[in-house]
Amino acid sequence: MSSAFGDTGHAGPSRQRSHHKIRPHAYCHCAKCGGNIKQNAVVIKDHQTRYPRAPTPVAVEGDQLGAAMRQMNYDNEDYPNRLVNEHEEPMRSPSPQHVYSLPGSPPEMPIDGQHDLQADFDAPGEDMEVDREYPFDNLLGDLDDRPNLRFIDYVGAEIEEELEEDRHDDAWFDEDFGIPEGANDLEPQAQRFDFRVGEEFEELIQPGDIDPDDEGNNAGAEHRAFQEHALIRNAYIDAYVQKVIYGATHRALKHQLKSARRTIAANPVVPREDIAGMAQTIKTAETRLGVNTDQIITTFTLCPLCKRRYSPEYIATTDEETCLNDWCEGVLFTVRNLASGARRRVSKLTYPFASPIAWLKHMLRLPGISELMQTWRDDERNDGELGGPIPSEEWMQNLDLNTPIADISDGWGWRSTSAGLERRYDQHTGNVIDESILDPPIRFVSLPYGISLSLNTDWFQATKEGSYSVGACYLAINNLPRHLRFLRENVALCIIMPGPNEPNHYALDQMLEPLIDELLELKQGVQMSVRRGDPPVYEEKIVHGELSQHLADLMARIKMGGGAGLKSELNFCLYCHSRLSSLSVPAGYIRDSFRFRDPQQELRNAYEWRSLPSHEERKRLFDATGNRFTALHNIPGWYTASSSPPDAMHLLYLGATNWIVKQVLVAPGIFNKRRAGPHDPQAAFNACLESMWVPKNFQRLPPKLGQTQGSVKADQWKLTSRILYVPLYMALRDGDAIPPVFAPPGNRNSTSVKHCALRAKNLHQQRQKHYRATGQPDLCPPLEECYSSRSLQFHYRQVLRFCLAVNIIDKRSITPAEVAFAQELLELLAKDYLTNNVPLPPNFHYMMHLEEFLLKCGSVYNTHVWGMERANRIVSQINHNGKSGGILEGTFMRGWWDYSAIQNLINILRSLPDRTEADESVIEDLLVALQGGVEQAQQQGTLLAFIAQCQTAYTQLYGMHESIRLSKQSRVIDLERFDLYELVLRFCIDLWPDAGIFGPGVAQNIYLAPVGMVRNHSYVEHNGIRYGSYHHTNGKGYCFGYINERYPVRVERILHIEFPGQVHMRSVCAVVRLFQPPRVRVQFPWDTWAGHLGASSWEYGQLGEPVVVSATQFSGVFALFDIPMSYGRYWVTVALDS
Repeated sequence: MSSAFGDTGHAGPSRQRSHHKIRPHAYCHCAKCGGNIKQNAVVIKDHQTRYPRAPTPVAVEGDQLGAAMRQMNYDNEDYPNRLVNEHEEPMRSPSPQHVYSLPGSPPEMPIDGQHDLQADFDAPGEDMEVDREYPFDNLLGDLDDRPNLRFIDYVGAEIEEELEEDRHDDAWFDEDFGIPEGANDLEPQAQRFDFRVGEEFEELIQPGDIDPDDEGNNAGAEHRAFQEHALIRNAYIDAYVQKVIYGATHRALKHQLKSARRTIAANPVVPREDIAGMAQTIKTAETRLGVNTDQIITTFTLCPLCKRRYSPEYIATTDEETCLNDWCEGVLFTVRNLASGARRRVSKLTYPFASPIAWLKHMLRLPGISELMQTWRDDERNDGELGGPIPSEEWMQNLDLNTPIADISDGWGWRSTSAGLERRYDQHTGNVIDESILDPPIRFVSLPYGISLSLNTDWFQATKEGSYSVGACYLAINNLPRHLRFLRENVALCIIMPGPNEPNHYALDQMLEPLIDELLELKQGVQMSVRRGDPPVYEEKIVHGELSQHLADLMARIKMGGGAGLKSELNFCLYCHSRLSSLSVPAGYIRDSFRFRDPQQELRNAYEWRSLPSHEERKRLFDATGNRFTALHNIPGWYTASSSPPDAMHLLYLGATNWIVKQVLVAPGIFNKRRAGPHDPQAAFNACLESMWVPKNFQRLPPKLGQTQGSVKADQWKLTSRILYVPLYMALRDGDAIPPVFAPPGNRNSTSVKHCALRAKNLHQQRQKHYRATGQPDLCPPLEECYSSRSLQFHYRQVLRFCLAVNIIDKRSITPAEVAFAQELLELLAKDYLTNNVPLPPNFHYMMHLEEFLLKCGSVYNTHVWGMERANRIVSQINHNGKSGGILEGTFMRGWWDYSAIQNLINILRSLPDRTEADESVIEDLLVALQGGVEQAQQQGTLLAFIAQCQTAYTQLYGMHESIRLSKQSRVIDLERFDLYELVLRFCIDLWPDAGIFGPGVAQNIYLAPVGMVRNHSYVEHNGIRYGSYHHTNGKGYCFGYINERYPVRVERILHIEFPGQVHMRSVCAVVRLFQPPRVRVQFPWDTWAGHLGASSWEYGQLGEPVVVSATQFSGVFALFDIPMSYGRYWVTVALDS
């Protein structure tokens, strides 16, 4: 770092006019400028050292890959793995001196019109920016040498406590600020999922509907139907389908079961005792099928005014209809006369609650779940034995920086918590401690059934009008493998909070208390019946559960954790004590200077807040500490600061990518058209996105410039972060390179100039506040030195830095070394933005806290909320009558659990060893019950495909069958007609070398006929990714993909080979043509980081000869760009997988 940052001898920065506006420019003859660009004397001298003239490029020895491909033979047994491994060299770009010496190769090309591009900076702050270059091959360089921020490392003395002031301009947090309105694609409406459930069912229940043999909570009754005769079981399912699909009443269903009993009794095959014990009410039938949700859902009453909670038992027995709070006069219920003559109390406001204990009991009785919960255990770590907790310090000491961290069980947090914790609060001292009642301590997950849970909380709009917001709380089981953890059937919807508005703190705690009470009960252990093995054996086990983490967006984490909020000057961050105003200078992003919050002190503050008697005292403490007591603080081991990991979806995509595109590039006018030449940066950016090829199922594409205001979804921003550096290069380049010039701001009345002026004003105000807080108000730079940089190279380097960091972080497996590298990139990104006066929202500060949670919780795929956001959409798609007061919320809850019950029922039926035609018919009926659900729209196929994919996830875990799925449509192919016979024959011989496969010539054992043994399919799915045939209409949209890790190919045909009478001689293969490396090595600004970015360059339109590969060699998909250069035209592939 420059010594200017540490010089305290000057009271303020110099305001001398920038020298690059005064001194004459001359042509620079370095290797970079080539004598075609004018630079000032300082830059010319610098370039002589940094970019000396390179020697004349030399040629390589021909097309090595092409020659090798022509000479390939396939007589080696490991043919499928040899195809690409021998030719990995094209994946990395060699230095320019190793390319063909052809006219117009990269080092020789001039940049047209360079001397005309530097537009006059006709706006305030024009003299503040220093002319310099930003190397793209060094993203870990020092901060820009900015004299006006020489004290950015100084964080000030101990900051005195002060009351909060909400004086922030809302525009500071508005990502759409300054963005012109444009056309936006409407969000497609998925077909609504129709469940005929509601209060009318309750009104139609008659006294005679009660089954005298109701099995209620009898644990042995659940799934008892699968021990009964198949005819009886299917009769139960028929009745259940009548209820769910056709809205049959309880009385009608009772008659249907009774008539089914008479019919089955006439069948001599069915045992008499089974008929005698047959269920006669739908409730008993649902219990035996394992789909009865009454044991899970409880409906509580809330006071419509103060939101105090009342149990169903209290409402049924009380003589008082008003709220019990002294200061409240809310009426809890009214009495309604039913058609049957009975009277029923109807609550004014309710909310549904689903018991996590009942849910876990249900889950542990499903086939395979108890075994799946144990798959994380590692014998090398002695996970099968009881052991003590492992502190994070010990974990860090034994950390291998190059060992991948993937699952949550790989992070230090998994084995660090103790079992048997109790939280104890001393009212006299204010101390709050968690103590284990076990001696010696035992780590929680080493218990036989120590279940770790994740809580998700979010609010969403329940109606199309967008004026009715409801909240949802979900639980997921962290012990399950990650690919199963967030499937809908494995997630519990525990609470639906009534709208139309979000609850206040008191109401939130009231609704959370039943959930917290059951989590505390689980913490101590609950006896449950656990199914193991096949045939199943049910054993009584003590099951423990603990809430390990809260997964939510930032606002929900703050609300649930009792935080102060993003506009709090002293306490905007949940994890450290940085001030909000420090985000206006690089100090707000220097991790080494952070004062991290002490979880124990934060907990003590929360309990002290609860003990204070008056609202004024609580507010004073809250303003000073940012801590408020919530129901979650009752849970032993729970700390807001350490139990609420950042969510990558909101942080990196809806937060950072959104802000960089809108507020850093678009609104300030970085895409403004430069005066020289016809090149329009915005048009070039959009044209690049328009021509980009991605698989057909990527329906949400990155937003084009001019269409960024409005609802852009997280997956659109995620895809944008993968490829942004490519269209940005096309937009900012002049010729083949991005020149070291500034984007013209436009005239003084332009939108971009006004935007920059207001941003500079807001930034200056925040800096004034920061320097006053640090005791050095005189060091605050003046307003004219707060205008953001317009350097094209600076902004491209920042985007490249950000894309590189995101590509490293957003992976299913990441090493600690990669975590540290990505975190350093993000820190430099934020510091350089502020050094160049680009204001950032709090999201960028929260990105500085990713490293500690990645090491604790594993990769971001353990803490993201994609699955829960999908769950919100599923809930909102359930059909309802729109009634408020808790009726809509109850419909949502019953719809969720009925749907999940059907999915579980389908899985159980599919697991039956000897399914009959009747069983298959019943499964089809259940699938009909699910048709039209949002999964169907999400999977872009039939619901059967969705169920099959879920099944594949289960079976793949045990290697029970291949993760290959072919298209349903196929036809026999004539291999000789399409000149494929020799290729397929050689593939079969290599695949089955001992089978004696032969073609025309010497006869051996098995003959491969040109027609009749091979079928042509439109596509194949491998590990859930579709690869299609280029020559088939339904497959062409999926015809590009990777094989053997990262080698791109075009898929010509998908073939299924099957030898008649040879059960084990079947194979799915593909005819592919490999991309070809460029004859002239192209130079792109991202070349140094191409490996991390998943980017590679290839000769445009050139493909190798057809070869046959196994479908199991497919390894991912990519985005394909067409990039013309002055010396050639190129394909650029960018990996889209993680």
